[in-house]
Amino acid sequence: MIARAVLLSLLLAAPALAEPPSVAHLPPLQTRFDPIGPPVAALPGPHGRMLHYADTAQADTAEAGWRPVVYIGGTGTSARAMLMTGYLETLRRQLHIRLISVERNGFGDTAYDPAWSLADYADDLRTVLDHLGVARFAVVAISGGGPYAAHVAAAMPDRLISLHFAAALADRPVGDDMNCDLTTAQLSKALGPAVINPQIWWGFPDTSPTRAIPGFAERAFDEGARAFFIRGQMGDAAPEAAEMQRYCHAKLADLGPALAKVTAPVFTYYGLADHTVSPVNAQFWQKRLGGPVMARAYPDEGHDVQYRHWDQILIDLSGLAGTGPQARTLVCVNGRATLSRSPAKISGLCLWQAPR
Repeated sequence: MIARAVLLSLLLAAPALAEPPSVAHLPPLQTRFDPIGPPVAALPGPHGRMLHYADTAQADTAEAGWRPVVYIGGTGTSARAMLMTGYLETLRRQLHIRLISVERNGFGDTAYDPAWSLADYADDLRTVLDHLGVARFAVVAISGGGPYAAHVAAAMPDRLISLHFAAALADRPVGDDMNCDLTTAQLSKALGPAVINPQIWWGFPDTSPTRAIPGFAERAFDEGARAFFIRGQMGDAAPEAAEMQRYCHAKLADLGPALAKVTAPVFTYYGLADHTVSPVNAQFWQKRLGGPVMARAYPDEGHDVQYRHWDQILIDLSGLAGTGPQARTLVCVNGRATLSRSPAKISGLCLWQAPR
């Protein structure tokens, strides 16, 4: 009994066992906060509207001297939709690309105005760019951002560095199947189930290359929630229905004379198997705009080329790839990404290479 008591006292006196520290010693600790993407800023705009925009230079002031790129997201997206390209944030920063996004009517933080138009978007963008002191800029339009980019190009041709259309919708006569005879109320009802559930709205198929990007689907769902719920609008489909109506009645061909004056280089990126925005839309940009054209087409790819080939888009935005016969493409050769005039089995970064 005495021996057991002595043993117990020894055990209680021993120091408690603990795991070793996670690192060998305390490293130099950070002296600034890491940005979690740019904040959404508010700015009084034309006709009493409150505009909302995001600018990566707000999160890192060093970007103020980088190349400004206006990011026009697809239909039903907020000012922070550009963060869905964050999986190549390192490349963006290496290329000194600054992204600016101006939110469209009724999405995210921006209130819905039924009278707002495609031309109003160009006015809103001009207001934001002038406020930021941005004189010249490039434009990248994703999917439903195409008609807005057309109005920007027509309104500010002298300020354009380059134009980039990624699976971007053009004029309705060359668009895809959608019943443009429906009223806004009928469209709202039809769109309601998808708008109220971002997992449906942003549901890419299992075969999509975006499945290879860690966390991409979750980031897309977050974007849908922001676009349709952030102001407490609770999945109201009216702004989305109004946007669809704008596409139906865009009449971009009427901008023909103004678009012909655009001399900035034009880049198009379309999947030849895209059933959401037909690749025939590329022809509108290639024929209507007056600048030199670099057409990039991807066989057997669908409506996710803007994400699968965001690396190429960034390279083109930087101006490193060029246009015309001397244009180069980002390819993976022998495990190394390089710019080449010759085709390769893998386009883009070697990250896209199928696992062995």
